[in-house]
Amino acid sequence: MGLESLDEFLKKFYTNRGKDKTLIDLHLHTNYSDGFISGKSLLHYLEDKNYLIAVTDHNAIGGNILLRKLGINVIPGIELGCCDGFELLVYFASEDDMVYFYKGYVEPNKNKIRMAKTTKDIEYYLTALKNFECYKSIPHIAGVAQKNFIKNKDYIYNVIGRVDAIEIHNHALPNSRNLIAEDIQKKYNLGITFGSDSHFMDEVKSFYNYINEIKAKKSIAEDYFQKVKLLGGLGQKHLVYGLKGLEK
Repeated sequence: MGLESLDEFLKKFYTNRGKDKTLIDLHLHTNYSDGFISGKSLLHYLEDKNYLIAVTDHNAIGGNILLRKLGINVIPGIELGCCDGFELLVYFASEDDMVYFYKGYVEPNKNKIRMAKTTKDIEYYLTALKNFECYKSIPHIAGVAQKNFIKNKDYIYNVIGRVDAIEIHNHALPNSRNLIAEDIQKKYNLGITFGSDSHFMDEVKSFYNYINEIKAKKSIAEDYFQKVKLLGGLGQKHLVYGLKGLEK
């Protein structure tokens, strides 16, 4: 995985600062959805790096816009959540397109209780996206439980034929799942995306080490507590969102 393996649509957002270090991460979440990553923490982390990143919050674009205001050349993007739990990473050619799409097709259809869902299906969004210059990728296609789209979405092959890429590495998944995704990508000769799917800065750093083949020492206990922190934090974020929705 590297810059050369990506489509020109994505590579045009690459920022080369002439540094020795490079971060390429096309799937991460900020505190504008269910993540705990702030714009300032990302800004600080990228100071000594070349980078190509996309903030893809769940049905939200505030974090993406904030990073651009902070001076980060972030790919305009979103992780669309459909009514049945299917998700799609969408990268736009411009912030204007991202905002226009969000205001017209996502914001009015948000699920008031489930942050990662809207009230519309994938057919609705694929039709709407025909009007935008964008790059579409299916994330965690062989993920765990409800996110194993290849197993639990009977329309998945129809969608595969209408997107640009498959996410071949999601750092939150076991390697066996990512290998299935890569096999699908090769079979259908699609483009690729890859990313940390991070919600904490520790996960961004872990993915950076992985793609740069840096072996970081981590004990079993540290790995366990990181997973507990992730599950606890995500659960709290989604619970608060749902409670606020019930109050409306």
